[in-house]
Formats: sequence, C-alpha cells, structure tokens
Amino acid sequence: MTDWLAEQTRSLTQIFKDKGSDEFNDDFHALSEAHREWLAARDFFELATDPDLVDYAILSLKAAERRYVYLWKKMREKDF
Repeated sequence: MTDWLAEQTRSLTQIFKDKGSDEFNDDFHALSEAHREWLAARDFFELATDPDLVDYAILSLKAAERRYVYLWKKMREKDF
C-alpha cells in the first residue's frame, strides 16, 4: 500500500504542479508533512522492541496513515 500511495502522491504533484494556488500549496505541504510523519512512524514501529513502545508505535502508525489518506482524498476531491 505504501508504494501505491507514494505513486498517487507523485501523480497529484504532477497534476497540480502548474497550479499557482496558495490553497493548493498549503494542502500540498500538509500532505507532504503527513507523508513524512507516516514514514517516520513506520520506521519507529520497525525499531520498537519494548511492548509498551510497540503499542504506541502501532497507534502512531495507524494515525499517521489515516491522516495521510484523509489529506490525499481531500486533495483529489478539490477542483484546482
């Protein structure tokens, strides 16, 4: 799923790159930040060994993924 979402992000970037809208730039930056947070949460999950940290890592990973998917869908629905 990670590869698919990364490809979708790249396609959104290409579609909206020519648009000079400040609103788009804000949304795109939020999406980029959410993607970085998701990748960081995934890396943390892979490195967590303590059971309490594993639970935290799972929750963080799920939250970051959902935020990214939400922002991605929100951008796809907008008509720039």
